[in-house]
Amino acid sequence: MSMDYLIHLDDISDEIIPQMISELNKFEMSCEIRPGFSFALHSGFLPFRFRLSNPGIDLLKGRDLMSGFELYVRDFHVSEAKGFSQDDLSRLSKLKKTVIIRLCPLDSFEFRFSELTSAIIAEILDAPRSLAGNVIFDSRTIVEKSWEAVKAREKSIANDDWRYHEFVGWS
Repeated sequence: MSMDYLIHLDDISDEIIPQMISELNKFEMSCEIRPGFSFALHSGFLPFRFRLSNPGIDLLKGRDLMSGFELYVRDFHVSEAKGFSQDDLSRLSKLKKTVIIRLCPLDSFEFRFSELTSAIIAEILDAPRSLAGNVIFDSRTIVEKSWEAVKAREKSIANDDWRYHEFVGWS
């Protein structure tokens, strides 16, 4: 089962990448994005290398891990948008691009990266984010709420149920 976060905006540039990574690093981890990543050129799986600063289980302490999500940047056409209310479509109709962050939960950290990254992009660009047709237009508290959701999700994982990938290099 996959889930798409949609960030609706006028445009996106690589200038936000350092700020995006800096913001991600505020959430009990140090991470880096695949070298050479560009919003303009990328389509498909986007990996992150990371190390948790305060993991909930000893097994993850001191390990370099890898997770990520699928990322696509598409033109936004209101005529093709599905699942939105007429009021939301009216407000979104002025925007030209959509960043799609697709969560396909293959490990226990994909939710962390897709939830936080989509919220951070929305906050940096003051852009609406939607999930399953529910649009959040006010991005002022979106990152804080996303972090709470991540903590709750990770707290619910039993010690034996953590699925993760150790980082072995950029392929």
